[in-house]
Amino acid sequence: MVELQHRTTPTPPLTDFVAACPELSVTDFDSRAFTPVKQAIKADLNEDQGGLCVYCEKTLPATEGQIDHIKPKAGTNGRPDLCFDYHNYAHSCINPKTCGQKKQNGLLPIEPGPGCNAEWVLSTDGTIEPLPELTRRRRHDVIQTRDMLGLQDANLVDERRRWFASAITILKQAPDDFSEFLQHAPYRHILATAF
Repeated sequence: MVELQHRTTPTPPLTDFVAACPELSVTDFDSRAFTPVKQAIKADLNEDQGGLCVYCEKTLPATEGQIDHIKPKAGTNGRPDLCFDYHNYAHSCINPKTCGQKKQNGLLPIEPGPGCNAEWVLSTDGTIEPLPELTRRRRHDVIQTRDMLGLQDANLVDERRRWFASAITILKQAPDDFSEFLQHAPYRHILATAF
């Protein structure tokens, strides 16, 4: 998961839109008037996230994917008050088996942000596992987050396994290049947990 750190100043078109429409509701998020604002938000989030999906860490162009509400805007766990809060947004790929679409209106026990990868590790086979020393409760939170996001999807596991193998090859053949590799590889945050 990307250790997301939102920019200090939210996307200016978002700030302008909220100021111009003080009575916004959740339904306004999907309005035609908000569409160009969404594009600007996605571009800023994409930059904040280093061009990766916030959850699975696949490469994600700024023009693709969706804006995911980290804390959902609707449903049982809905936080409509955060619907237009930039710091509650993440740029997520669109896949019904993984990421924001799999999460739907669920509330993640572990949210993308600094330190979010501290309690799990990437295994050599590409799976993500909780650290063995975790308490039962924290282990449950890690597994629940991983499973809510579909991070054990076979395609993701296979891609992470291949990137892990590439990382090992670079460490053996060009160890001085490893830091540069980790700065630009997809899955770089989860890869870092293994090294």
